[in-house]
Amino acid sequence: MKRYLFSIVLAVISLTALAQTQLSEMQSQEVMSQLTQAAASMQTLQCRFVQEKTSTMLAEPTVAEGTMHYAASDKMRWEYITPYTFALLVNGERIVKVTDGQAEVLEGNSSRMYQGMVSIIMGSASGKKLFDTSVFEVVLYDDNGFWRAEMTPKRRDMKRMFSQLVFRFDKKTNTISRVEFIEASGDVTSIRFEEMKLNEAIEKGLFLE
Repeated sequence: MKRYLFSIVLAVISLTALAQTQLSEMQSQEVMSQLTQAAASMQTLQCRFVQEKTSTMLAEPTVAEGTMHYAASDKMRWEYITPYTFALLVNGERIVKVTDGQAEVLEGNSSRMYQGMVSIIMGSASGKKLFDTSVFEVVLYDDNGFWRAEMTPKRRDMKRMFSQLVFRFDKKTNTISRVEFIEASGDVTSIRFEEMKLNEAIEKGLFLE
């Protein structure tokens, strides 16, 4: 029985190793350049997202869904549809939260998490400082049909919020498919992007002007 269990463990380890291979430094530089260029050349991106948060303070994960609209090079609308409704409108470094038609400019410590998430997602869409090695230690993996980037913060302000960020990029489109925010507290927020539309016209009035 022990030999049987040991064989199962070895098989699982072998499958995991095959599924994900760490890239060399040269390969990593090539992939980072490829992903950054693809993001920088994108004019618009529209998609649905599913956000799931797990926490030691919660008995069950909390799940929210919504839509994202991005327009080059610095506009984004991040809108929650269920189970609550509000939108985060981004224009450059300015972020406004809109709830029931009421606008609130986000600033100060109370909005740090929102600002951190939005700036990182915006960076992954625009390519701006996507793999800033002065801010993050980046390790890249070949994960079947995806590139997986594990990014560990170097800066003290980022470390206060996140212990690690994990991105997955679709190899076919070079667009983000999933991101995980692993907070310093141990809580994890995972966001999955679906129904991607690239470089299609976006309805006027969705963005912060």
